[in-house]
Amino acid sequence: MIVVTEPSTRETINVQIQPVAPNPAIWSAMPTLPVDPRLMAKGRIVSFQRRHPAALAFDIMRTKLLKDATDQHWTSLGITSPTAGSGKATVAVNLAISLTKHAKIRVAIVDLDLRRPRVAAIFDHSGRYTTAQFLQGECLIDDFFVRVGDNLAIGASPDASSYPAELLHGQSAAHMLGRVRDELKADMIIYNLPSLLESDDCLGMLPLVETTLLVIGAEYDTVSNIDACERELQQHTKLLGVVLNKCRYKTEQNINFQI
Repeated sequence: MIVVTEPSTRETINVQIQPVAPNPAIWSAMPTLPVDPRLMAKGRIVSFQRRHPAALAFDIMRTKLLKDATDQHWTSLGITSPTAGSGKATVAVNLAISLTKHAKIRVAIVDLDLRRPRVAAIFDHSGRYTTAQFLQGECLIDDFFVRVGDNLAIGASPDASSYPAELLHGQSAAHMLGRVRDELKADMIIYNLPSLLESDDCLGMLPLVETTLLVIGAEYDTVSNIDACERELQQHTKLLGVVLNKCRYKTEQNINFQI
């Protein structure tokens, strides 16, 4: 069972954000969010289980990502999909948890899908501030982020935004995401991006990430949509690979992704 001690009511405040030097103590200042791996497994978050076939698949994906990230000096990964419903948030969370199995790797996951936020719901988290408030500079990093264990920071809220494109494409969002990069100093920041073909929300975020993964739903996303997404991602950022999700058929190795 997840225990959340923060109040459920949200306050709108105006915090004057001033540039600060990176603060290693910011991780310890974050509120902790206990999770029950058995409960999360019911929501298809399997990376806590080392022997689960799907967890092994995410571990292999993690290893390939870390190799490329080390070679190319990447610290940010955006995960998107052609349309909603492909399970990109589930993939993002499983990959983040898999990365944290390396005790010395610090990982942050930020939910930027403001039309259909899912990361907070996966962790059963309802924070004091919304993602929109954070991106507008109305709260600080250690007010918005929570920590799972010692090396996973989560920046997410369950609240959808009325004007996501205008918010995501604004200077304030770029500034706050820059602060996340500079202050958390995470080895990898994973962004759950909006779906690529349903709006222009995602396009404005692509210049802020160094590489991307495309999650497609088996028997769900069309070949033409997948091709369109690959061309778009290759034009604006580095496409690291394609993850095949929701596949009903087991491969020989029970690994349903291509990267």
